[in-house]
Amino acid sequence: MLDNRQMPHSTDAEQAILGSMMLDERVCEDVKLKLTPDDFYHHRHKIIYEGILALLEQGIGVDVTTVTSHLTDQKRLSEIGGVEYILTVFESVATTAHTAHYMEMVLEKSIAREIITRAQTLVEQGYDTATATQDLIDEAQQQFSNLGRLNQGSDFKQIDGVIVDFIKNVERLSQSQGDVTGLTTGFTALDKMTSGLQKNDLIIVAARPAMGKTAFALNVVQNVAKLNQVNVAIFSLEMGADQLVSRLISAEGRIEAYRLKTGTLEGQDWRSLKIATEVLSGLGIYIDDTPGIRVGELRAKCRQLHQQKGLSMVMIDYMQLLSGSKSNSGNRQQEVSEISRTLKEMARELEIPVIALSQLSRQVESREDKRPMMSDLRESGSIEQDADIVTFLYREDYYKKDMDENDNIVEVIFGKHRSGAVGTIKLAFRKEISRFENLVMEPMGNIPDL
Repeated sequence: MLDNRQMPHSTDAEQAILGSMMLDERVCEDVKLKLTPDDFYHHRHKIIYEGILALLEQGIGVDVTTVTSHLTDQKRLSEIGGVEYILTVFESVATTAHTAHYMEMVLEKSIAREIITRAQTLVEQGYDTATATQDLIDEAQQQFSNLGRLNQGSDFKQIDGVIVDFIKNVERLSQSQGDVTGLTTGFTALDKMTSGLQKNDLIIVAARPAMGKTAFALNVVQNVAKLNQVNVAIFSLEMGADQLVSRLISAEGRIEAYRLKTGTLEGQDWRSLKIATEVLSGLGIYIDDTPGIRVGELRAKCRQLHQQKGLSMVMIDYMQLLSGSKSNSGNRQQEVSEISRTLKEMARELEIPVIALSQLSRQVESREDKRPMMSDLRESGSIEQDADIVTFLYREDYYKKDMDENDNIVEVIFGKHRSGAVGTIKLAFRKEISRFENLVMEPMGNIPDL
């Protein structure tokens, strides 16, 4: 049985690290950055290391005398075997030249123990018949997603290499057509504002219900897949795949949604339906309508699709319906923080833009000017922090009783734009066919039927 085996550790390496810290204080900061007290297997070594960290925090020099004095004051000296053991640790090393090697050894053993402990926990959960298989998968992904600490300290990039890559990218951009350097959305004003959807970006599209945020995001996805000839993924937690497809067909074929829903198509509608379905069938759009999906599972699915088919963008409708890991269930603030952080990490890992739709709080309705602002985001703290772009959709006609010629104008308000300007662009929204279009103003101010 695994339980009868001794956990991985290296007593000599642990002693050598602590001895090096007392021998030459200059190595202390390096060790402090790399190791935590829990990385030490032996309890007495944890206590000594915690004592050294406390001395460093107080600005007191680290040596045998100060460590002994501190542990005496804390009444923990006898717990580690007295001053005799401190001397044993100090005398275990004659030079600090190999401290980095010893740190790698201790960290490797620590991570191995973490893996064993977490795996044993999963084994016990696996035997529990009350645990759903998908919950077990989610828990496994969560447990093993943050064990990359062996790479700490190896992620520095010397500036000359970064500059070379930067120049190459500038040269590539200079050869491209126009100002769009990312994925074109087909919306001229939007592309101008963003230079196209950029990889690594988490983009939030927020609005009150019935403002058209799902239609807007679907239009963006549809245009990105068509105009850039790339694969995109849609995670719909609110509507089924058939409802999404109905909206996509309505927008592509310019067929009234009501006619598709009731089957009351007229002659031209059937031809438009045929053309729309042929166009959409040729696009790399992948839909997942799993309700209540956990963000860890979503990330795993995207990673798999990226490896198998290639993936250039993800859209999530909508963010508040995602679930976090079981460990954060019951604490909505921590859960939302985990969700937004995971989506941003996924955008960076896969090097793609991720669009997440979000609801707004009701406080919008209590203001005279009902244009949304950052504070209107539900659970806004972590979302606002992690997002690269936050946009709000606003329709004046939604709040008006009388219709006029501008009732199909939607404002896309950039509340946050990490790499660009904030401001507002306008698009035309044809509600009956769930379609957004470029807004072209004629001399009389009419919007043409495109």
